[in-house]
Amino acid sequence: MRKIALFLTLFITLHGYEIPVDCTQIFEARKAEIIKEIDVIDEERQALEAFRASTKALYDENFARLNKKESDINATLRQVEKKRKEIDEQIIANQKILDELRAMTTDKVSASYAKMKDQAAADILSDMSVAKAAAIMYALEPKKISAIMAKMQPAKASEITQMLTKGPPFKDEIKDESFSAPSGNVLNLDN
Repeated sequence: MRKIALFLTLFITLHGYEIPVDCTQIFEARKAEIIKEIDVIDEERQALEAFRASTKALYDENFARLNKKESDINATLRQVEKKRKEIDEQIIANQKILDELRAMTTDKVSASYAKMKDQAAADILSDMSVAKAAAIMYALEPKKISAIMAKMQPAKASEITQMLTKGPPFKDEIKDESFSAPSGNVLNLDN
């Protein structure tokens, strides 16, 4: 049996190598496939690098534009702040001039009324609006105020006294006795 098993093993071994396998041919075919895959990967890598470069260029361009706009805005803000300071300084200067003019006018008017006779001053102040009369009398000495008010009509003197007790600034109360339609009036009588 041993002989038969040896013979069979030898026969199978000799007939098993009858189909020659060419490894180099298989490796060459696989090599060609791998080269194609490498080419595809290389093309995709180049496309990715081109995309990255274009994205970076676009980002840099937008960043430069943003920086320019930011510097323009900052320059405009500096100009606005400078103008605002100039305007504030001009307002302060104008207010000082206006206060000086008002003081000079009030002083002159007060000096004029202080030198007037009480009856003449009372007659003139009675014809003025309450706010104007109160402003003039506010600048006078208390003794002169009492002398003038004594010569005025009691109703007018009362109104001026009430205004003087409120203190400056003196403003006339506006009494609107004209007819006005209620808000939301459909008839719109004003036109």
